[in-house]
Amino acid sequence: MRSDLLFVSLSLLLVWKVVSPAQSHTASEFGGATLTKDAAHLKFKPAEWRSLNERKIVTRSLAGGNAKEMAGFGAVIADATPEGFVKAFSQLSVFKRSETTIACGRFSAHPGAEDLAGLEINDKDLYALMRAKAKESDIKLTVPDLARIRAIAGPAPYFSTKLKSNLATEYKQILLDKAVAYAEKGETSLDVFADQEEPVSAREAFAAMAKFQALGDVHNPRLFSMLGLAPRDAAQNTESFLYWALQKFGQLKPIISLVHVVIYRENDRVFIVSKQIYSSHYTEAGLSVAELIPFSDEKGAKRTLAAYTIRLQVDMLGGSMGFIKRRAAQPHLLETLKTGLEGLRQCAESLMADSKPAAPKRSS
Repeated sequence: MRSDLLFVSLSLLLVWKVVSPAQSHTASEFGGATLTKDAAHLKFKPAEWRSLNERKIVTRSLAGGNAKEMAGFGAVIADATPEGFVKAFSQLSVFKRSETTIACGRFSAHPGAEDLAGLEINDKDLYALMRAKAKESDIKLTVPDLARIRAIAGPAPYFSTKLKSNLATEYKQILLDKAVAYAEKGETSLDVFADQEEPVSAREAFAAMAKFQALGDVHNPRLFSMLGLAPRDAAQNTESFLYWALQKFGQLKPIISLVHVVIYRENDRVFIVSKQIYSSHYTEAGLSVAELIPFSDEKGAKRTLAAYTIRLQVDMLGGSMGFIKRRAAQPHLLETLKTGLEGLRQCAESLMADSKPAAPKRSS
């Protein structure tokens, strides 16, 4: 399996390659006993603490919950408070600064057509839609989705300008309907993909993934129950919203993704959880969890330890060769995770620097 696939998959759940100037920092001591205690559940080894203190990124492979699931963990220390990370997510800044993002947008509380105004469907996807049918579709679609597309394409379609326009309109409406249904009903709106030989329930795939993650996350297991709720039913101290993104990686197909983000505050730490609602290609389910632990260094500067876990169920990892493909791809996943965390750190630090008041000018 090509390593590029991992770049595609990770893009769906907030792993980014941000273009920003290189920053030079000197290493300073981490937050001593307080941080070590607050992060005890992450089980860092002494060598990993030293790497974090030197502004290096620590990564680990994690076990998957099924044969098609890949998972990884990464951690980084940033010269920013958790609010810098929150801004990067809630304002979609980390996407807007990414060289792989073609377009993105945040859905309003009541999703409408105007929310997808910036999304354009390319000709390759339109051609795939024209040819799509159950068990043989290059676009991830449900049986009802396929019926709608077939009604537009007709029995003997010709790839004309008019048909392309009609297919684009209908597909965008399908995406909007998915966002509306999720905004109203939460996880119960997730349906069964019928693009491949074996149907896959997006709801069941994510539920199994979240359950497996929760088993190993004893620090805050109730967090995962929030992911089943519609954004309008978000709990207190919680921000919940949907966004869409169109991203392109090399020669691979552009990916259209719909994602549910939950930002939850528990005392002084923040959790940011992202759940894949829909992906046009490659991934059947996805989950990421960012735990942001604030601390002060020996000089009193505010900093954050960001611990990030990502899980992806990838359609290409099925079958008898799935184990070999997954084993070959795992190092690329961790390398991509490392690149993404560096981009996230740069984005959070940049937003924090921009929010600081300008120093007063000296009088001459």
